[in-house]
Amino acid sequence: MGSRIMHYCIASMVNKSLRIQDTAFYLGSLAPDVHAYMGTSQYHATHFSLRSKQGETYTDYGAFISKYLTGRPSPFHLGYYFHLIADEYWRKEFYYKKVKCLSPKEQQEALQKNYRDFWRLNGRIIDHHSLKLHDLNPGGAGDLMDEMDHRHLPKLIQALRRDFEQKDAAKDEELEFWHFAEVLDFLDQSARACLEAHRHLIEQGL
Repeated sequence: MGSRIMHYCIASMVNKSLRIQDTAFYLGSLAPDVHAYMGTSQYHATHFSLRSKQGETYTDYGAFISKYLTGRPSPFHLGYYFHLIADEYWRKEFYYKKVKCLSPKEQQEALQKNYRDFWRLNGRIIDHHSLKLHDLNPGGAGDLMDEMDHRHLPKLIQALRRDFEQKDAAKDEELEFWHFAEVLDFLDQSARACLEAHRHLIEQGL
């Protein structure tokens, strides 16, 4: 759903309140998208996704929480959880409202514009939120999960590093599909949703 930089930004915004020192938190916030290196068929596994009778995708939060967030959740798993929350928000508030409603041909065109805009948005988001690239270490983090292949995490980290290194390459290009203001709103609302979800976890004693 959202881009690497969007998820990294949301984690950074949330961490201004949570103050998690372990950078595994940021790696977890990217980790569900390791499916891109495992094979696209693994998306539903890494994102804990199910399909409704109407054919719509939704996130099985209950399965993730019961498996990985009982007791004291690790920073990696907490970041992972926030990624799932942001994706679900993006799906409902952006994808279904602006892409899913289009004809199949228009959907393909919209998705192509969407991904081109992701590239253009990277530098704008990094600059707007003054994001800093943390030194992420994949060592052992992925072993904590059955749904993903931890051996691909270094590729994900390298892709994030490349996003930062090339942040200025397209940031001045005109956006085709998104407005920067609505992207900033998505980031803000997602961060708020993540903090609210974290509050519920604490209240439930998880």
